[in-house]
Amino acid sequence: MSGPPEDKELELREHIEELRKRLVRICIILIAAVSVFYYVSYPYLLSFWYSLVGKNPIYVFTPLEWVVIRLSFSVITSLLFLYPYIIYELYLFAKPGLYDHERKFLKAILIPSYGIFLFGTFFAYKFVVPILYSIALGGAADPYLSAEKTLTNAFKLLISFGFFFQIPLFMVLSDRFGIVKYSTYRSLRVPVYILILVFVTNLTMDFTGLTQVASLVLFVVMYETGLLILKVLNSRKN
Repeated sequence: MSGPPEDKELELREHIEELRKRLVRICIILIAAVSVFYYVSYPYLLSFWYSLVGKNPIYVFTPLEWVVIRLSFSVITSLLFLYPYIIYELYLFAKPGLYDHERKFLKAILIPSYGIFLFGTFFAYKFVVPILYSIALGGAADPYLSAEKTLTNAFKLLISFGFFFQIPLFMVLSDRFGIVKYSTYRSLRVPVYILILVFVTNLTMDFTGLTQVASLVLFVVMYETGLLILKVLNSRKN
């Protein structure tokens, strides 16, 4: 069996050097983007806060808490914008060792996955997080909301929704290109759900459990949707 078309015998040192160059480029651009977003982040972060918790004021309990939150917000925003470039750099690094069907799979999934990721984060931001927070705060007359805990929890939820929304696309394309088949996804359903349950349990500091339940439900729905699509597609082939 022939290897990948551009596969070359390189020393480990050469592979590490190539990866280092690409990571350095990514870090330089990421640092520049974070610096810009940090500088302009204040009004956007306030708008983000009030869209989540309504008129409840922000409370900062340590001197560096607001700095850390602005930095986290800037990093996440930068990653959202630079996601295509980062994936492209990593793809170029891995490209020589990929077979044709693996390259086609990655090319087919990159652009749609980015669009779905953005949609998932927007959906969580616009609907899920405000609803969860309104339920959690429904019985509190005058809640003292920590900026760090409240926003960090929201950031984690946005990112998890962005990734979980991509599950059906990933499953369909991986089956199509022969990377992971439908039967494998179906047989691993229970172990995968257990792993995700453990993951979302440690995902946030939301002691109400609403965030964990929302994340778990979304994952199960997306996974089952992927299985259903694969089942229909496979039945059409037979």
